[in-house]
Amino acid sequence: MRIALFSPLQPLQTAVADVSEGLLPYLAEHAQVDLFIEKGYRPTSAEVKERFPIYSYQEFPSRAGDYDAVVYHMGDEATFHGYIYRTLLKYPGIVVLHDLVLHHCIVGLTLNQGDVESYVEEMRYAYGDEGVELARRVMDGRGEDIFYAYPLVERVLDASLGIIVHNNYAKEEVLRRRPGLKAACVPQQFFLPPGLPQENDPAAIRAELRLTGRFVIASFGFFVPDKRLTVALRAFARFRKNHPEAVYLLVGGHSPYYDLPGHLRNVGLEGEVRLTGWLEPVPFVRYMLATDLAVHLRHPHIGGTPYTPIRLLGLGVPTIVSNIEPLADFPEDCCAKIDVDEYEEEVLLATMEYLATHPEIRCQMGENGRRYIRENHDPCKIARDFMAFIEDVVAHPPSKPLPASLHGGWAQQLVRETAAILAQWGVTEDDEVLLHPVAKALAGLGLFRTGWKEEL
Repeated sequence: MRIALFSPLQPLQTAVADVSEGLLPYLAEHAQVDLFIEKGYRPTSAEVKERFPIYSYQEFPSRAGDYDAVVYHMGDEATFHGYIYRTLLKYPGIVVLHDLVLHHCIVGLTLNQGDVESYVEEMRYAYGDEGVELARRVMDGRGEDIFYAYPLVERVLDASLGIIVHNNYAKEEVLRRRPGLKAACVPQQFFLPPGLPQENDPAAIRAELRLTGRFVIASFGFFVPDKRLTVALRAFARFRKNHPEAVYLLVGGHSPYYDLPGHLRNVGLEGEVRLTGWLEPVPFVRYMLATDLAVHLRHPHIGGTPYTPIRLLGLGVPTIVSNIEPLADFPEDCCAKIDVDEYEEEVLLATMEYLATHPEIRCQMGENGRRYIRENHDPCKIARDFMAFIEDVVAHPPSKPLPASLHGGWAQQLVRETAAILAQWGVTEDDEVLLHPVAKALAGLGLFRTGWKEEL
């Protein structure tokens, strides 16, 4: 089988590039994979450059007929996924949906480019007349909550021949919106970046990083306000009263719209928290190996499984996470889950204190996490599952996707008109026997998101 795969690649500063590259060698055991990327940069991974043909996405139209399947890695960032979104709409394929919320990406492709009309049309497509009103709220600066409640994932789902997601919550949400769509939950693989030595001495790494004798708490990734650093750092400031030797590492970059250094000053931790900035994969993982306790909070979330906790658990690093739906698949014994409520900071502080003073519990948690990841995130099995789904879609393709005019607001109008006709016949919403076949038939055509009652 020959596959065209669209994905950001390193050195682009997105975890999708890291995760996508990590699976490529295993997929290559089953298929010939050609890569299509955005123009303007050159991949840096020597293994990827040597092993895989790499083309600009602009070359794909002339090559489209060469492939048995097209796979798109799609996430909620216009800079990295805009070209993927536009290509997908022209050439439907199998989507690896890293984020359930794509609203930020769509805004980046429309409103942020001064294209108001296209944004309003996207909202109309997905949510009908309600979407137009919601679009006005967003444009008035009153819409950040709308981004999460109205994910704008619908057009991507409609253009997809099949969807791969990484957690069961995301699969349920996809099928709730498009009941007839082929969807599979395939976990992200655990892997370590090429170039990382097979044997690593945490004590030597800590000495190299000037962390000897310190209790190291760390958070990893790309930092935005949704990572709840305010809560984590307030808890750490209180934690240091009993543990003055403790240090907090923020390993990764931060949004240019997020004044993280200023935030550290505001909570009185300037000089007490280390900011590394964005790191290449190998040094990024070395910091993980030097960590006593990791903290990975997130809320609101955008539906995708964050990759950082998978790598932390796979390395045996005791980890505290937010108790959110995308992480519900993780067992309670391999990480500590903190509810996002009014007690979040207090519970986080108590958990940090308990784990800091009970090294045997940290050790057991780390071993439980390592075992769980080894059993459930094996890259060889995940590559086989990916290929099984792709081959099934190729062998049994869905009917041709309906044109855009047969979705979104049009669907709402269809359901209203159908309900009005049924009402003339004396049928009401209480007549389940008659209404359920109607609703089922409409849903089978992919014409609306949920049951007809919710549309009215």
